[in-house]
Amino acid sequence: MTSTLSRFSNAKLAAVGGSIVISVGALTTLAVMGGIELHSNRVAAAALRNTDAPTSEPSDVPSTEPSNVPSDQPSLRPSSSPTVTTSPSLQPTLSSSPSAVPSVSPSLSLAPTLSAQPSSNPSAIPSLMPSSQPSASPTISTVPSFTPTATPTNKPTPKPTPIRLPSSFRLRMHWERGDFWQDESWEKWYCMACAECNDNIFDQNCDVVNYCRNGMMLALTECRPNRGTDAAKFSLLPGNNKYDLEGDQLQLADRNLCLSLVSARKVKLETCNPSKVEQRFTGFKSESDGAMEIAPVKVAKKDGVVVERCLTQHHHPRQGERLYVEICKLARISDTNLWSVY
Repeated sequence: MTSTLSRFSNAKLAAVGGSIVISVGALTTLAVMGGIELHSNRVAAAALRNTDAPTSEPSDVPSTEPSNVPSDQPSLRPSSSPTVTTSPSLQPTLSSSPSAVPSVSPSLSLAPTLSAQPSSNPSAIPSLMPSSQPSASPTISTVPSFTPTATPTNKPTPKPTPIRLPSSFRLRMHWERGDFWQDESWEKWYCMACAECNDNIFDQNCDVVNYCRNGMMLALTECRPNRGTDAAKFSLLPGNNKYDLEGDQLQLADRNLCLSLVSARKVKLETCNPSKVEQRFTGFKSESDGAMEIAPVKVAKKDGVVVERCLTQHHHPRQGERLYVEICKLARISDTNLWSVY
């Protein structure tokens, strides 16, 4: 019994001792393998550092195949020489005619020609520098320029063209197709005539007479051709510079009486006096130049503003209506602002 227990104890100790030996051997093996792996990692890291650092001298011979991945660092020095193409590029063509489609970049054009005559076609792009030669002499034209000259001319402006009218003429209120006086579209004939008028009743028509006296007014009367009429005849007294007044005088053809502005609106016949501004009127034209808008030279103001006034009558013309000075705007609305020689 005792020997049996002793054998069992020895066997148990042997088993335990074998396990310990196996465990120690396993740990030794693991330590050796770990050391080998650590050494391999250090060698690999050193090799990687050696590949990242550039060599001290670049290679003179390029690699046979290019790398698919670009390097992160530039080379330490440029290549020994640039690449040379086998043949030079084509030279630009020089043409005198423009291309059908404009190029993106400017072409090499021919050298500009120097000519005294301007080209027939303007350049596509204005030049930045002035021309080498000045332009030719300026053209002489009778038509005035749109802009004034830099310096005034030495010669004064020539005298205006004289008004050419018959030695005696009637003045007819101008009618033209489209005028609609008294709701009638046919042509009307009304001329200036001497008249007896009531100064106190402006709206009352005047009595037209076949004679003229100092202080009389003028009124309208019918003057159709080939019919008897009491229309007066006038002459034009051209103005002169003696009195430094603008305008002309309208004189009766057979009397020394002239049309005169005696108030803001009223006109009468008075003895002709070229020094009186009240007897000066503008707007007279030569017979061939058409209708005239006769206006007094003496200005009138309303609220400090000059009012444009014309010789006319009240609204649409009638027999015996007196003549006076009215605002041109109103006379134009009624188409009674114009006169023509008859």
